[in-house]
Amino acid sequence: MPSLTEARSAVPWETVVERVRIEIIRTVPSLDATVRELPRKAFGLDSGFFYMPLAQAMEWGETDESWLEEVATVFGLGHLYYVLHDQLVDRGRLSPRQAVLMDTALGLYLTCGARLGTGSAHFLLSHGAGTAAYAEALLRDIAHNEQPEHGYSADDVFRLGEKAAPGLLALVVAASRCRRTASITDLSRAVTDLCSGLQLLDDLQDLREDWHHHNVTFPASLAIGALGPTDPLLSPFASYTADDALNALYLSGGAAAALRLALRCLERARASLSRTDAGVVLGMVNTWAERAAEQLVRAEKGPGAHADLG
Repeated sequence: MPSLTEARSAVPWETVVERVRIEIIRTVPSLDATVRELPRKAFGLDSGFFYMPLAQAMEWGETDESWLEEVATVFGLGHLYYVLHDQLVDRGRLSPRQAVLMDTALGLYLTCGARLGTGSAHFLLSHGAGTAAYAEALLRDIAHNEQPEHGYSADDVFRLGEKAAPGLLALVVAASRCRRTASITDLSRAVTDLCSGLQLLDDLQDLREDWHHHNVTFPASLAIGALGPTDPLLSPFASYTADDALNALYLSGGAAAALRLALRCLERARASLSRTDAGVVLGMVNTWAERAAEQLVRAEKGPGAHADLG
């Protein structure tokens, strides 16, 4: 079974970043400096999640490296758009040039994606469905930020992965190319559950940063509940420090609860994958389930369990 490392070797991130830059600059030459100032992470090519669809296509028998490179370029453009969009939603600002770059990246993502050879109408319709799910997920996040005193429902937690809905399109394209569309429903459900689990793990890891930005993630909401009532004129973020929130989260058992939910999401993903032949995706689920289980053991120890979170 191809590994993510093999997929990175087949399509090196440096190659994809350069192709993304070339596509943008060829379309709008005046964006040259803006594109080159972007940090490496803006293209999303360091993550295993970005390379998972490529590795999965390779497992399914895809050997055309030029096509794999084309797919990576398309989704590098897409990732650039969503990184900038998330920055706008989360921070409320983009520089004027970055706003133009965001729009340019989206236009190129759609036009280049429609030429991948899996059917332009299919690509655009799949993108539209993913965008709708993504928008609903962002609006749920916004509602929690606006009313931090309101906790998450079970449905909110298990749908966290819908924020990654646009990223599912890469797997849809790979499945179409490799004639694996019969299992796409189970595969899509599994990846959504995988992303819900990963979101919980990331949110737990990033609690300090989220607290600083007043971002009410599920772990942050548990910490707010554990900290107890505050001055009604002050928000929990003004009343308590990030360290206070972390201590309350771990001492109350909230961190362990979040990790158990992450494991539940990953178990759901594994169940859906049992009806597919997506071995690469299953391998990623198993890897993260092991890591979550190890974190749960530490979290259940209580005090000091979060000392390694940085």
